[in-house]
Amino acid sequence: MKGFVVMRNVLHRIVRDVRTLALVVFLPLFFVLLYGNSFSGSFRDLSIVIVNQDNGLASVRTAEVDRITLSVGLADAFVEQLDRETFDVTILDDPAAAEASVARPGVWAALVFPANFSHAVVNEALRQAGRRIVEHEGRTVTLLPSDAGEGPSATLVVDDSNPLVTEAVLESFSAAFAGVLATQQAALTPEGLLDVRPIYGGEIRMLDFTAPGIIGFALTLITVMLTALSIVRERTSGTLTRVLIAPIHAWEVTLGYALAFSLIALVQAAELFLASALLFDVRFVGSPGVVALVIVLFTISLQGIATLISTVSRNEAQAMQFVLFLLIPSIMISGVFWPLETMPAAIRPLAYVSPLTYANSALRKVMLTGYGLGETTMEIAVLGAFAFAMLCLSVLSMRRQAYTA
Repeated sequence: MKGFVVMRNVLHRIVRDVRTLALVVFLPLFFVLLYGNSFSGSFRDLSIVIVNQDNGLASVRTAEVDRITLSVGLADAFVEQLDRETFDVTILDDPAAAEASVARPGVWAALVFPANFSHAVVNEALRQAGRRIVEHEGRTVTLLPSDAGEGPSATLVVDDSNPLVTEAVLESFSAAFAGVLATQQAALTPEGLLDVRPIYGGEIRMLDFTAPGIIGFALTLITVMLTALSIVRERTSGTLTRVLIAPIHAWEVTLGYALAFSLIALVQAAELFLASALLFDVRFVGSPGVVALVIVLFTISLQGIATLISTVSRNEAQAMQFVLFLLIPSIMISGVFWPLETMPAAIRPLAYVSPLTYANSALRKVMLTGYGLGETTMEIAVLGAFAFAMLCLSVLSMRRQAYTA
């Protein structure tokens, strides 16, 4: 019976604490809704470039006359087959410019059709399936297979820095090609016609792709928990109040916390990177200096968030609840495991208010592709804005906490 009395008292305290009760009731539902919406989407608006030099004609041998020219337009048919919800297609005229565009952020693939693409496909289909009888200009003719291959296949240059996107692009292209090749009545496969050229040589594994996000999440977990719990503990013990009533400004206290936890984060990041590289051979081809800059700005942002969490937490248990409320959604919506391109439009804006989204993106660009400051300017600028805003809010929070212990 005494156990039931204890149970009743615990439940009574939870019910009377509005913040804890709200977390108990709404947190599980929030996680399920966020998980379901984040991981149930499909890829949308992937930017690709197409150069279509195909003249749409195929010259084939016949049994009745020497050669005839068929108008088939297979490259045009492929472009029509592409899913416009999945791809944002840009048409260019210069193959070199199209292939070079894939090396820049934002373009996932470039597909180049040579001038004799339709000719090559039709003759390859005849080589595999044998002669075929068709109607041509009012008469029946027998198409004969050619003696040798008729020319180059289409060239696909793909950004393989994201294995999930690469797989989606190849699957979508294969489906579109399958619809076109079905008209040739032969066992042609997209793989036999596409000259696939991954710009990173197919060396980026799923482990490499997720490692930057996992490192960012580990830093988020450690920094936010350590900062929030430290400040709450110091406030409830009276240490923070004694510090703040001393001849020191709130901004100096905030700066001290930011510098301390930034230094701790750099040490932890170095440990994480070394362990990942030595134990799992995680890819790292970029500049350590850019990575350090990203981590410092990211950590300052996290320190500010943790300070705000400590402001609304009465004790360490509540601080832990708020930390979990922040951390679990952040790993779901920041593209750590699943690309932002697959998230529904209603969920995607949440990703853009999480510092982990920008840290994850910047670390991937540097670690996987070797990009530098020029290509990560947007992410670094946003993290810098986050850091400045969080520092300002932290100063206000420190002033408030000086008198709430």
